[in-house]
Amino acid sequence: MAQSDCDGLGRTAELERENAELRLFRAVFDMAAEGIMVTDADNRILAVNPAFTVVTGYAPSEVMGQTPRCLRSGLHDQTFFEKMWGDVSRQGRWEGELYNRRKNGEIYRAWLSIATERDGHGRIRRHIGIFRDISEARDTAEKLWQQTNFDPLTKLPNRSLFLDRLLQGLVQAGRGNKRAALLFLGLDGFKNINDTLGHTIGDKVLEEAARRFQSALRKGDTLARFSGDEFTAVLTAIETVEEVEQVVRALLECLAEPFLVEAHQILISCSIGISLWPGDGEDVEALMRNSTSALRKAKDAGRNTFRFFTPSMDARAQARSRLASELSDSLEHDEFTLVYQPVIDVPSGRVAGAEALLRWHNRYLGAISPEQFVPLAEEMGLILPIGDWLLTAACREAAGWRALADHPLRIAINVSPRQVQQGDIAGALERALQVTGLPAGLVTVEITESLLLASGEEVLGKIRRIRDLGAKIAVDDFGTGYASLSYLKHFPVDILKVDRSFVAGALNDGDDARLIEAIIALGHSLGMQIVGEGVETAEQMTFLAERGCDQVQGYRFSPPLAADRFRDFVRDGYA
Repeated sequence: MAQSDCDGLGRTAELERENAELRLFRAVFDMAAEGIMVTDADNRILAVNPAFTVVTGYAPSEVMGQTPRCLRSGLHDQTFFEKMWGDVSRQGRWEGELYNRRKNGEIYRAWLSIATERDGHGRIRRHIGIFRDISEARDTAEKLWQQTNFDPLTKLPNRSLFLDRLLQGLVQAGRGNKRAALLFLGLDGFKNINDTLGHTIGDKVLEEAARRFQSALRKGDTLARFSGDEFTAVLTAIETVEEVEQVVRALLECLAEPFLVEAHQILISCSIGISLWPGDGEDVEALMRNSTSALRKAKDAGRNTFRFFTPSMDARAQARSRLASELSDSLEHDEFTLVYQPVIDVPSGRVAGAEALLRWHNRYLGAISPEQFVPLAEEMGLILPIGDWLLTAACREAAGWRALADHPLRIAINVSPRQVQQGDIAGALERALQVTGLPAGLVTVEITESLLLASGEEVLGKIRRIRDLGAKIAVDDFGTGYASLSYLKHFPVDILKVDRSFVAGALNDGDDARLIEAIIALGHSLGMQIVGEGVETAEQMTFLAERGCDQVQGYRFSPPLAADRFRDFVRDGYA
């Protein structure tokens, strides 16, 4: 056989082998379960396989010559694609999960692998993308994760996930140099609901309880259903025990309204056990054990209450809780009274009026300091009704002073910042004046310097409305907020009350003395009156008088007096 014949037979065999490989590759391309897309160096689609059409809904003729952008879901930003193609450029390949969109608009999850083919000179010839639809697998995995980690009834984290969240909360608190609190919540008498109304009603009660508990927690706190009728909560970034108490009270109060379930009105309460980290346990197990122990103590104490694990802290919290409970009924039982500290006019030495001060004498606990109950009333939202009562009571008493002296006696009334910020303070004052008949010109409303400095237009508008009624505005404890006197010309203020701490130090501290002199001089230049608080000695009185202070008050003249004793004080020679 000639050499040329041998060469021809060899080429034929080679062609047949190459054709066989092409047929094999084509069969693999066509029969592959994964979608395959081939693009050129400019990322224009050259070929797609049948699986591509099955997954995306696009026929080959609809995508040939286009870029893969036609598949984009719109859920990934440009940064995502820049990073993806950056990896392809640097490494020659990329693999990962992304969202794509089918021809019918449906979004699906895909696992995509991109490989780059280069020529002999290193130039890109084509990209090959292989992908599969993993939506169903991901959905199944997510459902399994939900079933594993969440309670199917309340949709809250279950015990397993909660323990993980608790550990994260402790780590987070430790990094921030803060504290964390673990709460165990047990529904009181829940077994009776199941026994009498059935488990279907019981389940709905659990669902509603979970919803209410969730709404009572702060943003960032975690609630879980631990088991049966027990829930757990972890509070992170705790700075004070009062923060924990506030959340616990909200959890107890959120169950106060009856549950309406299938025409049944159901009353239920809960008991709460609390442990704090660090302090009540070094690890998760110890905290859980101690919270459970505290819950048992709460149940034993009569339910619808809470207990801290630490005995000393628990005693303090219980005292505060008792105070809060009594405070909520204080107005109903007429437990508040007012006392009146005389305000003395410096030039004449006569009584110019009095400052009304709130006092609380509880029928069980006795006299409670304002430093204890006023912040608690603000926290509980009771300061508005208490403040309204104070305005009316003070105005009613002052209306009876007309015959005590041959000059009008003024009444000064302290108001809480929350009364101004959250309530209609001008409206409350106007109602008190109408009920009592006291002229508005005899009323001074005392606000704090902090309220003045932090006030926006809404608060300033409320203060102006008070002045429009005819009352005066005084800034109490002036100087403690480090305000610049130059700001006062922008605010509707009539009177500055020099804080007692400056008066106490005026004779021995040059800075205090100079500060008082500056307040008096600049206050007068702005047309304001100056009142010195906490005057206890004749020397302090002389110091203030020599510098032009208009009025004073303090134990040098009188402590706060009951209403009848104040009237006697005025009659006995200070008029």
